[in-house]
Amino acid sequence: MPASLFSIESLMLILRGLGATILIALLSVLLGTLIGGTLYAMLRSHHKAMRTTGAIYRFIIRGTPVMILLLAIYYVFFSGHASLLAAILAFGISFSTFACGLFQSSIESVGHGQIEAGRSLGLTNMQTYRYVVAPQAVRNALPAFKFQAVNTLKSTAVVGYVAILDLTQATEAIRQGSGQSFVPLVIVTVIYIILAWLLSSLIDLLVKKI
Repeated sequence: MPASLFSIESLMLILRGLGATILIALLSVLLGTLIGGTLYAMLRSHHKAMRTTGAIYRFIIRGTPVMILLLAIYYVFFSGHASLLAAILAFGISFSTFACGLFQSSIESVGHGQIEAGRSLGLTNMQTYRYVVAPQAVRNALPAFKFQAVNTLKSTAVVGYVAILDLTQATEAIRQGSGQSFVPLVIVTVIYIILAWLLSSLIDLLVKKI
């Protein structure tokens, strides 16, 4: 443990923890979005088995705290190994049900009349969804998506339970080593605020590019 609050050891701990926090948050949101899109397609499937499977998955995951998912994946499925992968899977799975609901609400918010208008202009179903539905759906989904992505970032503070040195655990190690509590907590709070702002800005930039 670092004996000084502003030592090289403290800085290295913060950087290691920051890297783990960013990696888990970004990959979890990406994975959760992909799973959420797949789940939405399953719920919209013409096959009853697919719809039933998707509905059961959504019911179970929605009612399970992310902390329980994290511990179950780490200790039961990975036998106490691959903690980083376990964290990404846990937070990604938890995010997926929200992403699925967001897909559903944002796509269905586009009026059916606009879809019919696109088809009447000679667009295929794929072109209609790409040029008519998708731009409006993305715009409608963006505020809620950013909010949940930032929430996921902040929720990763519990990954220390599966032996990951994230930003929170690094701060705790510095606090114990230096004997100071207030300054390390202020520093980690400021870092999380900056990360939340950067993540929101990144999502805005990606949507503009898309």
